[in-house]
Parts: sequence; structure tokens; C-alpha cells
Amino acid sequence: MARALGRSAELNPLLETAAEEARLALNAASVSVSRLEAGTGMIRTIINVGDLGPQEERWPQDETYGLHEFTQLSLVVEELQPWTVSLDDLNPNHKEIELLHALGKGTALAAPMIVDGALWGEFYATRHVGAPRFAEIDTAYCEALAAILAGAISRARQEELLGHLAYRDALTGLVNRRGLDEAAAQAMSLVVEGTWSVSVVMADVNGLKTVNDTVGHDAGDGVLRAVSGILQRHIGALHGSLIARIGGDEFAALVPGQPVERVMDAALRACAAASQLPYGAGLSCGVASTTGSPGASVSELFQAADRAQYLAKSTGHSAARLAPSTRTRRAFTAIE
Repeated sequence: MARALGRSAELNPLLETAAEEARLALNAASVSVSRLEAGTGMIRTIINVGDLGPQEERWPQDETYGLHEFTQLSLVVEELQPWTVSLDDLNPNHKEIELLHALGKGTALAAPMIVDGALWGEFYATRHVGAPRFAEIDTAYCEALAAILAGAISRARQEELLGHLAYRDALTGLVNRRGLDEAAAQAMSLVVEGTWSVSVVMADVNGLKTVNDTVGHDAGDGVLRAVSGILQRHIGALHGSLIARIGGDEFAALVPGQPVERVMDAALRACAAASQLPYGAGLSCGVASTTGSPGASVSELFQAADRAQYLAKSTGHSAARLAPSTRTRRAFTAIE
């Protein structure tokens, strides 16, 4: 399991791999991984693998269990102890036995998963009716497997958090300047005249300072989120594009492999949509492309788009302009 988990960093694939590996190791009919929902008194099943019961799904949408109904589950949560249950238990917990019947299984084993010192969830395995019940060696093995999985979950959570902090803008959820620069460097390395192009759109929100000064920063943040949505709907709809927020009122889009005319059309539509923003806000866009300038560097491309954006902003309304250094050498202005 440790080797298998080392190949996955994303949480859901990691859980799926762990569940499949644990099912084989424990000779189990099925394995489930559930997560504690803090403050709700519930655990929610994320994945079930193996020979599933009639109502089970591999990736369930709404499979939850209440701690108040399941005595053994409360043992996991309150005392962080593993447990087993079988149909032939002399003093069975009613709900646990009901669950075994519903799943068509004869015995079950569960263990808590402790991630970064706190309970994260539950590891649950079953065997068919007539199969040997889980023994003490199985319980010990299950605890070891749960510990390995917990360590992998911890790494996945940290990588996810670090990735979010390092590459995402907190207000809009868009990629930030660091993420944009890294993607642009990679995209530009593939530019080949006639077969591959990269376009850049620089976008600036018109009137944001006025909105902040007269209505308040909460309203200004709302405008920024609205612009984010507009850019994602229009420019983000182009296959392979990346939208970023790079400053207070500044956004940028990286569009590889698309004709510059299509990028320009998307920018025009974004500006037209932004002309309907509240408080008189709008959007100015500048577009630059490697089409006709395959030797342009990343910085030159962004500078050309920024100059075009400045010209668009000088019109005084929502507008988009194409940098004259591109092959088409045309300028466009969006609707007022």
C-alpha cells in the first residue's frame, strides 16, 4: 500500500488506491473509507470498493451514518479504538447488525484514521457470510493500514493547501501571477511558426477605485468577482486557456493554440458583457499574440498586450484592442 500511495497525490485517487490495496491485504469482501463531518455528528462515506451491497455505490453521493445510532461508530470517534462485529455476536449492536444484513455481509472491522493528530475518518472492511470473522491479527493489520493511509492523506492535504496558497488568488479563486508566469513560460517554449501560437489578454477593470470610494470595498470585491466570472465564461471557454488575477484591478488570460481572431472575439464579448456591470464599472482588454511574431519573448508579449489594453482604456468605455505588432495589425473597439 505504501508504494501504491506514493504514486498518487490527489485525495480521491489516493483513497481509491488505498481501499483496493487494503481489500486484498485483509482478504475482505469490501472496504469503505468515510470522513468525519465536524460539528454534524455524522460520518460521510467517500468511497466503497469490492463486492458492494445492494444500495452501495463506489462513489456515493449521500451515504452518511449518525454517531448517535451506531454504538461502535461512537467508539471510533470518542475513544479512537478499532472494533469488530459479526452476525453471530452474543451481544450485538442492533444498528450494526442491521447494516451487515443490508450489505449482505457476515462480519465487519473498522478502525479510526488519525490525520495530523485529529480524527479524520473511519476505515471499514467487511467479509461475506460464512467467511472467517476478523481476528486480532486482522485488527492490528487494519490499524497499520489506516496509519499508512492517514500519512498519505496528510501529505495530500498539505500539497493541496500549499498549491492553493501559492498559485491561487484568495478573492476570485483564479490563478495568481505566479501560476500565470509558470504556465506562460511552458506555453511559450512550444511556439512554432505556423503550427502553434500563444495569445495574451491583459484586462483592467474600469472604475474600480470609484466603486471602492463611493460604495465601499465590499461592492468593489463583488465587481472583481463578477469580472472573474465574465472572463471565465468568454475567454475561459477557449480550449486550453488560463485566466489569472495579477493585481488589484488587473486580470490576464493566457490562450495557447487558438487563432488570434478567436481570442479577440472572446475579448470583445467579455467587454460587451462587462459594460453591464453595476456602478458604472467596465472592462478594458488588450490582446497580443505570437502570430506573426514567433520570436517574441514572454515579457514582450505581455508588454504588447498591456500597451493595447492602455489604448482600449483611453476610449473611456468597455473596449478591446489588438496589439499592432501581431500579423493582422488591426484594432478593435467593443461596444460602449
